[in-house]
Amino acid sequence: MSSTRQAVSRHSAVLEEAGLIETQKQGRYKFHYLDTTPLAAVLERWPVYRKG
Repeated sequence: MSSTRQAVSRHSAVLEEAGLIETQKQGRYKFHYLDTTPLAAVLERWPVYRKG
């Protein structure tokens, strides 16, 4: 799989805007952390995944 830096940056921005990743800058590095919390609302809407 091959992507340009620009494409990766664009996708990262979309994921961050959606609340699925959080970024942290440390010096010249930027770390990305996955946040699955927003996905819980999506799973609740699918009857297959509902608890109970």
